Amino acid sequence: MRGRAGGATRIAVLLALVPGPLTGCGIQQTEVVEAGRPAVGDLLPPREGRLLLFFHGPDDGLLPVPRIVDVPWHSGGSPADGEEADQALSPLAAVTAQLTGPNKDERRAGFRNDSSLPGTASAVDRVVTGGSAVEVGLTTDVRTLTAHARDQLVCTAAYAAHPRGARPVTLVGRDGRLPPADCSVRPVPAPAR
Repeated sequence: MRGRAGGATRIAVLLALVPGPLTGCGIQQTEVVEAGRPAVGDLLPPREGRLLLFFHGPDDGLLPVPRIVDVPWHSGGSPADGEEADQALSPLAAVTAQLTGPNKDERRAGFRNDSSLPGTASAVDRVVTGGSAVEVGLTTDVRTLTAHARDQLVCTAAYAAHPRGARPVTLVGRDGRLPPADCSVRPVPAPAR
């Protein structure tokens, strides 16, 4: 009986000592303190080397898809070649890439263009970004585009012209001009690591 009492005493002494080292580091317990907005991080590749295109995903939702662009000055050219880099990343380049559709990897991931979008790069005539709005000129009719196709073009042009897509976009075609529209997809803050 004495062996059991001695073992119980040892365990009681050990348990009494355990909280000491754990709480003895000098850090006081406090309540949660709110201090401003949460930190956010951009999970996309840097704007200097990507286009942001908008495709429909497997569930038909409109999703931003970053596409890495081989910018001339990133591949050995000099920063003085910035004019070529601007052309590779311009809103015109983004809309042109949008109309040509998803590449092989994007198709494999389930991304697609709306079927009413013209499937050729030559369908875009111009993209004007001066002022507070963006105008996309197409060589085809714009009134026959579905709402999904319009959303794709509007979002791609808006994000190519402004980092947060905060510019209204007007689509102009052979059959006239559509009212300015805003991109329905807004950036979602990502948690910082």
